[in-house]
Amino acid sequence: MCGITGIISKNKIEKNTIEPMTDTIVHRGPDGFGYYYGENFAFGHRRLSIVDLSEAGHQPMEYQERYVITFNGEVYNHFELREELEQNGYKFKSQTDTEVIMASYDFFGADCLKSFNGMWAFAIYDNKENKFFISRDRFGKKPFYYYKDSDTFIFASEIKAILAHPKVEVKPNIEFLNDYVQTTCKEYVQKTAFENIFRFDFSSYFEGSLDELLGDFKEKKFWEIAPNLSHEKFDEHKAKEYAEQYYALLEDAVRIRLRADVKVGSALSGGLDSSSIVYLVNKLLKEQGKEALQETFSSVYKSEGTQECDESEYIDIMANKLGVHSNQIEPNEKDIPQEIEKMIWHLENPPENSLMSSWYTFKLVASTDVKVTLDGQGADEQLGGYLPYLMHYISSLGFTDLVKESKKCMKIPGAKKYVLRGTLVGLYRILLGENILKFTLKNIFKKDFDANLNKKLADDMMTSLITLIHYADHTSMAFSIESRMPFMDYRLVEFLASVPACYKMRKGWTKYLARLAFDGKLPYEVNWRQDKMGWSIPEKKWFEGSLHEWFKETMTKCSICQKFNFLNNKIQFSKDVKKVNLSIWEKQFNDK
Repeated sequence: MCGITGIISKNKIEKNTIEPMTDTIVHRGPDGFGYYYGENFAFGHRRLSIVDLSEAGHQPMEYQERYVITFNGEVYNHFELREELEQNGYKFKSQTDTEVIMASYDFFGADCLKSFNGMWAFAIYDNKENKFFISRDRFGKKPFYYYKDSDTFIFASEIKAILAHPKVEVKPNIEFLNDYVQTTCKEYVQKTAFENIFRFDFSSYFEGSLDELLGDFKEKKFWEIAPNLSHEKFDEHKAKEYAEQYYALLEDAVRIRLRADVKVGSALSGGLDSSSIVYLVNKLLKEQGKEALQETFSSVYKSEGTQECDESEYIDIMANKLGVHSNQIEPNEKDIPQEIEKMIWHLENPPENSLMSSWYTFKLVASTDVKVTLDGQGADEQLGGYLPYLMHYISSLGFTDLVKESKKCMKIPGAKKYVLRGTLVGLYRILLGENILKFTLKNIFKKDFDANLNKKLADDMMTSLITLIHYADHTSMAFSIESRMPFMDYRLVEFLASVPACYKMRKGWTKYLARLAFDGKLPYEVNWRQDKMGWSIPEKKWFEGSLHEWFKETMTKCSICQKFNFLNNKIQFSKDVKKVNLSIWEKQFNDK
């Protein structure tokens, strides 16, 4: 896990250019640095030592006197790939996954990406073919930003590194920022908050010459999700089989993500997903003969007026049940403004909210000797964990099941409006048909809606989840912590996409398949918990209370908001939070 930079150019590259770029991302790699200068390129690297802590893991790294790589991420199945490559005559000097990536590319070509189970962003130069190979993992866990003109391609793990290049001008992307304020944060699109700085697409790669890279290059997709769109009926026997498969895949995803030469812990929110990971980590560590207590990390809210965001009751239940060491932190209200400023500096694109639960959790991790956490991100978008998914589930059912499931789903806290909407849409679909439903929603209500839960989950996996993954990466790496996500193991993702929707919601339970898999393993209060929080943040308490003057003053200082009419008289708290974030962003990045 590291930070990478690079300059690829038709012109001579000065040696004092890439060093200051790389220095801006020291938090991504505090354990070491390196540079490689080729004829028309320079690679930079900051190292966070996780696997093979020796100097043999130093980057940029060369292989076979042919390839040079700068790589950020982890390929968890590198042991298995190494064994296959050794059987085909390849030799290695280190125990790193970095060497395995280059050997895999030499052996498989671009198809090597399909074999990698992990998270990555890398650039490889092949001096024999005089070409570059660039790729980013399936879910964009590891970032890769770039600036390009007619003679130079500049890339880095963070935008601030690109801005450190003298050629790059700092200029806000007004179209992107307006869309951010008016709709939502979109970390899955090519554009960023900065003009002429773009994201390399996830699940993609580029392979070609310098001229091709500097031309109108297009990323090629190497992986796409394929959801099961059938309306299969629920079967009890198949449900148990699916639950067993789910458990086995998740356990193996956790197992390979425990591979590290440093101490590993877990972020624990108190919900089903993070609790499942903590349970499996505990189980596997004991099987490996590791007696030390597992470290878990949680943000809690016990102060007056914030308790509605507090999940410490369930965190404590899990800690007592498993005998783990529960580390807990509560944000100090008076420190929030300065912590938000730090967070936005690291996020670079202004986020949807303050992210303080995530921020403080990783801040807590950084105060210990834990360097890697296994976290629960990604399960909700695969198993239907969010309440709005009830609309898509209920609206897809036949009349009898629609009536039965609607009644049972009404008992879920906060679900009433989604159940009613799903029921109305479902009845409309049953009476008039799918096509008329879509036409009505699109042309009269101006809404795109698909009465198919798995279709909606697949869409969210490739959009809103990518944004959440971006948040997790940037908040963890701000503190030099590597966040690993077992639920994003592509084998598990492909499996869950293939499971019919009827096994994901059932009898008034979201994530039914996961609950079935962990029934009797997790405490009942956690496994069959109905309320959904998910790292809630008491922002209204803070920003309408003691921080109200700071909040209001910061928002009104946003010159971009005023110049482009982002401000309006209509009070909408979520938009106001974004305007405050944008105001801080403008102050931090407006002056280079």
